[in-house]
Amino acid sequence: MRRLLLPLALVLSLGGCGWVSRADETGKPDGFLLHGYASVAGAAAGIPGTPCLAPASAPDIVAGATVKVADTEGKVIAVTSLASGVLASAPDGYRCNFAFELLNLSGSRPAYQILVADRPPVSFESRALREGRPAVVDVAVTASPSPS
Repeated sequence: MRRLLLPLALVLSLGGCGWVSRADETGKPDGFLLHGYASVAGAAAGIPGTPCLAPASAPDIVAGATVKVADTEGKVIAVTSLASGVLASAPDGYRCNFAFELLNLSGSRPAYQILVADRPPVSFESRALREGRPAVVDVAVTASPSPS
């Protein structure tokens, strides 16, 4: 009877944490907080830490814009949105940074792709993200058309 109770307790405890229902995972989830920000160069000068807007050359980078996290094959596994922009000083001038975060991502994947708005994906190694390093997505700005 004792031999039967231990495996039964193990199965019930794994089912309670959601592991049994995650068919595409190869191990028990070790959820972590993925945090980062989209960083846009060319922001207007000001006091770092104050609210800002991305320059007109990046009109799709705004509070509420979609952030998708995908596996290495491009399958979207989580979605969140950008927070409001915060001004930051950088060696190349001022930047407007838009934070994002996702809770309980599985660390079993070797890497993640992060897609901000409709921009191309940027890859990050899972190990660095699990260690708490931010995923910094440098947003390329389009050049302003020159007047004719």
